[in-house]
Amino acid sequence: MSDMGNYASYFSTGMKIGVGIPMPNSEVFLDWAVIYEVDEDLVTLQLSRDHLPVGVSLHVGQIVDLRGGRDDAAYSCRAIIVIEGRASFVLVRLIGEIVTDELREFYRVDAFLPIKYFLSREQNPDVLNKEWQTRRQKRLDEELLRKQQLWDVTFIAENADLPPERRQKPLADETEELDTSWDTIIPLAASISGGGIRIVAHQHFEEEEYVPLEIMVPSTPRRIVEAIGRVVFVNRNLAVAGDRESYNVALKFVFIDERDRDAIVNHIANIQLKRIRQLREHFALREGIDNPNDRGGNVKTHWETIVDNLMFLTILSVIIVMLFIYFRGYVTNHPKGEIEETFENGIRTFIQKKAR
Repeated sequence: MSDMGNYASYFSTGMKIGVGIPMPNSEVFLDWAVIYEVDEDLVTLQLSRDHLPVGVSLHVGQIVDLRGGRDDAAYSCRAIIVIEGRASFVLVRLIGEIVTDELREFYRVDAFLPIKYFLSREQNPDVLNKEWQTRRQKRLDEELLRKQQLWDVTFIAENADLPPERRQKPLADETEELDTSWDTIIPLAASISGGGIRIVAHQHFEEEEYVPLEIMVPSTPRRIVEAIGRVVFVNRNLAVAGDRESYNVALKFVFIDERDRDAIVNHIANIQLKRIRQLREHFALREGIDNPNDRGGNVKTHWETIVDNLMFLTILSVIIVMLFIYFRGYVTNHPKGEIEETFENGIRTFIQKKAR
């Protein structure tokens, strides 16, 4: 679905969309923008801010993710920045396919994640939905209270004249996780997507059983995803050794907040980007070692060959000259034997007699 005509049906002038900007630490900064103009696959965006936060930047050739939605259907598409305009205006070219939320559920990745799953006797979906909403709201209230306490501490002057016992220790970081119950949770090998998760569990579940879940997504800040999953597949795992039986359990998310689903999808995208970069660096290094085809390498090898040949010829010439001088001196000045001297004396006497 990469036709230019299809883009116009998803992105139109005046539409408000989300923009995912990749960061150097492999995270994604989420912002929003308004479509100022559309020309086939070229889209002019007016960002929501004139200046991006520290660590977030836009440049020509950068890939961003555009997200929109209408008629209760959300979708996304990749785009490349073509021109950085004045102020908050950016011109991008749509280069990817339109991916709907339904397709996003099939994007998955294998990773180790801290996961809590619970056995629930309650299997009524309506009751479970209410319990899930209550737990989620309670967690949101606790997070809001923690942030409020952080702001209260921030407004207290550092040199306030307060006795030590009344001074409240400031939090080290706004993203610090205060829930210590996760410290003892061992991450599980999981295959996760925006639509569900597959884990290896020691507990046997029945198909169609509802299971409350808590998943820690290691984003920035860390996010606790609360969801209700329904078992769609279960079988015994014979590959895992141990005294306890293990089972492959696949669950589909039945109740999950869309922001939590987005956090999972973004985490999957970040992991995939990291793995692609690692593979690219690995193969680039191997290609540089196995196939040194760059011009500088060829020039260096050529001159090294010439120098080696010249050195070999020089040494060979010196050896030949030394051997010639040695044998020439040997022939001219070598000591004569008794037979040779007698023969030469006889020849010399014969010549002298003939001369007389």
